[in-house]
Amino acid sequence: MKKTYEIAGEVMGFFDAFKGSRPAINNESILIVRGRSRKVIPIEEFDSKLAEIGEILGGKEIDEDSDKIKDILKSGDKHIKVTEANVTDVDNHGFVRMKEELESMGLVVAYKVFELPSFDVVIAIWEDKNEIPPLYVEVTVSESEA
Repeated sequence: MKKTYEIAGEVMGFFDAFKGSRPAINNESILIVRGRSRKVIPIEEFDSKLAEIGEILGGKEIDEDSDKIKDILKSGDKHIKVTEANVTDVDNHGFVRMKEELESMGLVVAYKVFELPSFDVVIAIWEDKNEIPPLYVEVTVSESEA
């Protein structure tokens, strides 16, 4: 079975965002890694690239409107609170709100959520709407509670 850092490493490597990437949160149940790449992905290819890395990971894509997303958010929130004391509860619209906030700053954002045998993986990418580098990448790998 793959470990959280191996999954995150595959994602960061795929987007050529490994160099300089660092964990934002890292405990036994969840790993959140953020990085940036000089690679420019055309905006119209965001969804296909996310689907491609999901396939490489062997994940099943979760529909963004599904109730499963709410469960994944709650589970991830619980895992974060194990080591981060000053974190407020996330709500069911966390992904949408994040996307709206970044887009209000002139960025284009795409994300996908995948279920793996033992983990839930959320991958978000964003870049300037004019396709100016860098491409930002964030991957969250959380132990599945299902």
